[in-house]
Amino acid sequence: MSSDIIEGARKIQKLVEELDNIDTEIVKIDKVKNRITYDKFFNNRNNILNSIENENTKLINALSSSEKVDEKKPLPKPQLVLPKPKKIVLRENMQSLPLPNFSSSKFKKLNSQEKKKYLNEINLTESELNKFKKREEERIKSRGKMALEKEFYTIYKPNDFAKIANKFMKGLADNLVEKYPEFFKPMFKYFNMVELDLLSRSYVSMMLFFTLLSFPGIFLFFLALNFAFNLNILVIALISFFGMIFTFAGFYFYPASLIGGKNQKIKLELPFALVHMSAVAGSGAQPISIFQLIVESDEYPELKKEIKKILNYVNLFGYNLTTALAKIAKITPNPEFKELLNGMISTIETGGDLRAYLNEKSEEALNTYKLDRQKQVQALGTYSEIYTAILIASPLLLLVTLAIINSIGGDLAGVSVGIIAWISVLAALPLLNIGFMVFINSSGKGL
Repeated sequence: MSSDIIEGARKIQKLVEELDNIDTEIVKIDKVKNRITYDKFFNNRNNILNSIENENTKLINALSSSEKVDEKKPLPKPQLVLPKPKKIVLRENMQSLPLPNFSSSKFKKLNSQEKKKYLNEINLTESELNKFKKREEERIKSRGKMALEKEFYTIYKPNDFAKIANKFMKGLADNLVEKYPEFFKPMFKYFNMVELDLLSRSYVSMMLFFTLLSFPGIFLFFLALNFAFNLNILVIALISFFGMIFTFAGFYFYPASLIGGKNQKIKLELPFALVHMSAVAGSGAQPISIFQLIVESDEYPELKKEIKKILNYVNLFGYNLTTALAKIAKITPNPEFKELLNGMISTIETGGDLRAYLNEKSEEALNTYKLDRQKQVQALGTYSEIYTAILIASPLLLLVTLAIINSIGGDLAGVSVGIIAWISVLAALPLLNIGFMVFINSSGKGL
């Protein structure tokens, strides 16, 4: 029986020593504010306290039973001097405490004694404080801003116009969407493909709100300027009605009109993003880390929006990576990016070499990019020849012809040569040049 008592006392002493070590570690963790590790050690501390209590109960029971063995000759109760665990003062609101701001004006106004007292309270030394300041200054210089923690997801901020529209039209918008889902389905399809910081129902509310506002707006506009137009009230009402229809149609087809531009921008950024992703994958990084680094780089603004959606599904909604990739592959407007995501899904699920896959796709995308650039350069060469023939040589020939006709005398189709020359120089040539510039800009985007 005495051996059990001694063994129990040794267990308690060992647990108390472990408890002291954990308390020391907790104090260190408190200093650097690592909450996850803090919770881990704190749970271990509670477990050890429970173990000490259990061992103490067993020890008391053993002592009591030993006294009952021989009441005539009671055994002397062993005088065990057990070390008491150090009492640690825990901060109840530690989780909600912000990190200390040593560059704030309040901290700078403290005198040396107050600063020293404050540093002792948070278990920091002067050297550690200087290291902390130096590290933060380097971070600010390298990143341009202080970022203690970067959250890899985005939350849409409310739109002021959407707030007003929802206030008056949300009920009607919900009823129409539920009653005519097939009518709104094409619009919602394109709406999900483009990056509009709105909820789809809020967009419908805005569409209805501005459609109704367009009728009185157009009506009052023509009514106020009716002295110039001199229109009948019924004609103004009819124009306002068609204005409502055009407003509704404009909102309905607006998401679809953005698809082409978004597709082109993603196509231009994808080859270089693939090279970046291939390099990151070659370092042995996890697949989700590849997308996080692409978002952090800020080099691919349009592709970044698509990748942020993937991170939203993973970090905000708890989807696994392959499910998030599949969802984005369904709604992305660019077929090359869709093919890339589907290929990554297959590679990850089958346990393939993601680095080799991305390396192959990057080489393929760069070759395609070079071929597209060569085609566009050749097309621009052809356009330059057309421009030279139509808008440089032809006007000169026209002016020479008009000068000859003017010297002979006469006119063309009853119009004098001088009027034709003025119209050609002041109207026809500028309009043709503007039209050609618009054509070049639309056909050579991304060059």
